[in-house]
Parts: sequence; structure tokens; C-alpha cells
Amino acid sequence: MSNWEQPNNDGWTDVEYEFGLDEEGAKRVSHILNEACHVFFYHADGNWNDSYKEKYASELAKEFQKYPDLSSRVLRSNDRVVKMVAFRALEILKE
Repeated sequence: MSNWEQPNNDGWTDVEYEFGLDEEGAKRVSHILNEACHVFFYHADGNWNDSYKEKYASELAKEFQKYPDLSSRVLRSNDRVVKMVAFRALEILKE
């Protein structure tokens, strides 16, 4: 596992995402990704694409702006939900 690969997030147990960030940045990114995974797996009410994914992707996009290398690190994740949110965050930054 590389320095930025994280275990898959089951949505129930929080994962400490580091991605080479300072402590505060890692806490913010961990919160965003843990919440996104939890909502994706345990609150699937049909609003994922319309509102939830947008919310978490927008928050992650702000972190991508603060940390230019973060997006490439997050995209190395093997976690489907994490990558989904990251790709949407990149789309938001292009808009």
C-alpha cells in the first residue's frame, strides 16, 4: 500500500485519511470522506447524486484548492465512494 492508499471505508467505521496533509487538513478531509461514505452506504434514499454527493464533493473541492497535490493522492484510493466524490470535486473546480 502506498503512502496515500487508505483502507476501504465501509461507512460505519471512520478511516483516518492522511494523504500527507497537516493534522488539521487531514481531520477536515477525513470528516468529509467518512461522512460521504456513511451517507452513501447507510442513508441511500435516492438523493445521493442530487444533493449528498454535491455537498461532499464541494467541500472536498475546497480542500483540493488548499492542497494542490491532494487530488492526485485521493484518486489513488481503491475506495469507490472516495474516488466518486473526488472526481466530482474535480468537475466542480472546472465549472
